[in-house]
Amino acid sequence: MLKPDGMPQSPRLRFRLPELSDAAFYQSLMSDPDYIRFIADRGITNLDAAHAYIDEKVLPGFEENEGVGLWIVAEKDSDEPVGLCGLVVRDGLEMPDLGYAFHKNYRGNGYAQEAAKAVISFARSELGLTQLCAIAHPENVRSSALLMKIGFQPNGQKSLPKIEGIADYFVAEL
Repeated sequence: MLKPDGMPQSPRLRFRLPELSDAAFYQSLMSDPDYIRFIADRGITNLDAAHAYIDEKVLPGFEENEGVGLWIVAEKDSDEPVGLCGLVVRDGLEMPDLGYAFHKNYRGNGYAQEAAKAVISFARSELGLTQLCAIAHPENVRSSALLMKIGFQPNGQKSLPKIEGIADYFVAEL
């Protein structure tokens, strides 16, 4: 991938790099039962674990992938973090994966759709990508429906390294 000059843009949301000061947000998001069920149990049960996760996994991932990863998504008006959205480079996938997770207090506001569309536009215009993929837990009906609403097509299932079980696999032409 090419190193981007900016970040995705959307009307209500601001994208930014994660910071160590986001540890409380990460802990709250990643300890939610839906996050654990549909995405992963990262073992983020306290602030120290969240801090270590950001420092040891998240920030190095942005460096390794030339400035892309799961950005913090915040409301523009309040600057309050509401979720994560961006591109993930995964073993076992031949193209970047659109990923997102939104805090339970902010679901149902259209933020996931708005953020995902902004990342797709960014991937096309800033990174020159022509395809993206996405994965979803087979029981995560809301996530699968959102992916299809924004232009992804189901493309079977995949078993990926570092992910337990089978994931539904989607592809979108940009």
